[in-house]
Amino acid sequence: MPCKTTTFLQCMAWALAVVLTHGEASAQTLPYSRQTFWEDTRAVKWETGLLFGGAIVFGSKNWNWGSSHSFRTTSEGWFGPDTESGGADKLGHAFSAYLITNGLTEQLLRQGRSPERGALTAVVITQALMLGVEILDGYSVDHGWSTEDVVMNMLGSGTAYWRQVTPGVRDKLDFRLEYAPTGYKGGNPISDYAGHKYVLALKFAGFNGTRDTPLRYLELQTGYYTRGFSREEQLDGVGRSRRGFIGIGLNLSELLFGQRASNESGALRGGRFFLEHIQLPATATRSEW
Repeated sequence: MPCKTTTFLQCMAWALAVVLTHGEASAQTLPYSRQTFWEDTRAVKWETGLLFGGAIVFGSKNWNWGSSHSFRTTSEGWFGPDTESGGADKLGHAFSAYLITNGLTEQLLRQGRSPERGALTAVVITQALMLGVEILDGYSVDHGWSTEDVVMNMLGSGTAYWRQVTPGVRDKLDFRLEYAPTGYKGGNPISDYAGHKYVLALKFAGFNGTRDTPLRYLELQTGYYTRGFSREEQLDGVGRSRRGFIGIGLNLSELLFGQRASNESGALRGGRFFLEHIQLPATATRSEW
């Protein structure tokens, strides 16, 4: 399927659908209640507190919260050339929600929760956090409430939930951020979209036909990034561009840690989690357009 930059979301949806057809079974929904949620939240109270506290501190410092005395809304658009970041900020929202949801889910799994229960609690906590940030953005003259951001937040958490509860998907699919610091945006890696690349990786190690072959160390990658949308880049003469890519990369998690086991140590799980979410530069060969 040919993918143009302007149809990247459709390409992502197509790729997810391809992987889903290889899922071994659909997850069963377990009983869930308010008490279940509060029990799980208490189990990750320190992680939840750090997330909310960190968001408040960071947002207050960097996003000009409180600078507007009235609630503002804005239509930011999606991936168009006339948007603020060409859609990189939208994928940033999706990735942030995806990362947080997966992180909280992993903590709950370590404490004996089922994937369905842990992932659902993680989704609720993550969406409460992201919704709170968006509401406070509404009181910033620099930002404002963005429905597009809310949609991408839900897409990120939804993808993480589906990946956690559907057997086999976690071993087949990763959504990652590749980041190379540029010095723009005051060195802030969260807002430095000039250094971001968003990667969707289809891992051969997750498929029966290639799991026990050398192909398990490789993966098919596709992705999207933008350049030249920030004022700092434009002052340096960088023109606006939206870029897609496809290529073959190394599955570093498989290469370094092997196949996933249920009794892995905390250090091993942490290393695997890192490599499943962060794409290290210069570990793939790609064709761009």
